[in-house]
Amino acid sequence: MKKLFTAAPLALAMAATPALAQSTEDTLERMQQQLNAMQQQLNSAKDTGIRFNGFFSTGFARASNDAGYAGITDESEVADLSLFALQGTFDVTQKSQIVMQLVGRGEDDWEPQVEWAYLSHRPTNNLQIRAGKMRIPFFMYSDSLEVGYAQPWARPPQSVYGPIAVTSYVGADASYNLNFDNSSLTATGFTGFTDEDGNSGDVQLRNIAGMNLTWTDYVWTVRGVAATAEADIDATRLGAQAPANVSVDTVIADGERGNFYGIGASYDDGAWQIIGEVTRVEVDGKFADTDSAYLSVGHRFGSWTPYIAVGWVESKDDDERLGFVTTTGGTPIAPESILNFQREDFSIGTRWDITPGVAIKADYTHSRGFEKGTGNLNPSYILASGTDSTNVYTLKIDSAF
Repeated sequence: MKKLFTAAPLALAMAATPALAQSTEDTLERMQQQLNAMQQQLNSAKDTGIRFNGFFSTGFARASNDAGYAGITDESEVADLSLFALQGTFDVTQKSQIVMQLVGRGEDDWEPQVEWAYLSHRPTNNLQIRAGKMRIPFFMYSDSLEVGYAQPWARPPQSVYGPIAVTSYVGADASYNLNFDNSSLTATGFTGFTDEDGNSGDVQLRNIAGMNLTWTDYVWTVRGVAATAEADIDATRLGAQAPANVSVDTVIADGERGNFYGIGASYDDGAWQIIGEVTRVEVDGKFADTDSAYLSVGHRFGSWTPYIAVGWVESKDDDERLGFVTTTGGTPIAPESILNFQREDFSIGTRWDITPGVAIKADYTHSRGFEKGTGNLNPSYILASGTDSTNVYTLKIDSAF
């Protein structure tokens, strides 16, 4: 009997072994299934290749009068400097992706607008082809024109970035990159068209064709651009200067040839940041040919980057505007010299990077020299008041995520 009871546990264990083994196998199988499902989910998320980033800006600016430097007056609001953007990148294949950027601006009641929407394809590591709606690549900061966090200033220098108010175009470009031992050269050709509201009024550029070259050794960067297009310019804002119920012929370019040339350079060794650009705009007809330039110097002290900047812009073909702006019936109402302009800008400011992805900027800008024309600002106020300068004070927050 004792042997029987002694053997009983062993017998029970032997009997239970198959069931226990089966239970363990079931558990392991379920765990493997869960792991497989999780791996599939991870692979699926990876395969979708969807990435989002964005940027945000807000702040306040006020001017000493209504001259309209950068659209700022003595009654400017926070909404005028506020915007929120979300950009999505969607991988179609390993070599192709779709990029879309939506921007909502406070001054437009936050109504989202499509700024970028293009398909990008890389046939090789050095060649990229894009087609769709993109930033028109005239300036060093064209691609980050509204990404305040990517710029040292409170706003891009208006002497260069102000006269060409069109920012986007629909078309295609192709970029080829050459890598050297300690530097690289990128050549980009682009073509397309645009129809936007510019400084003077409605601006249409057709058959745009251009190229820019950018060389960098990651301390020095040098960039050159040349472009041409057929321009239609309807100076509706000029027509607004006419008396009520008076129809004005405001077309100052109708299929005229327009050319743009620009040279830019920057130096950034981690401490000093020096940036400059020189541009020329040439348009046949009454639209003003324009020369402009700026130079900015900043120095980083930890999270602080104080800077100074000077800029200049001037119309160059004033002898082509010796007549009068007329009504549609031919009655003169204003001299064409109203389209001439000259302006000098002086800025001093600082950037404070309070945390990665967030910067606070303060800027004081003095703009003067409106004796010739209206400084390419607000003609109605400047002509009525006779002012020849304006001061602009700005406090701004920029973020990127």
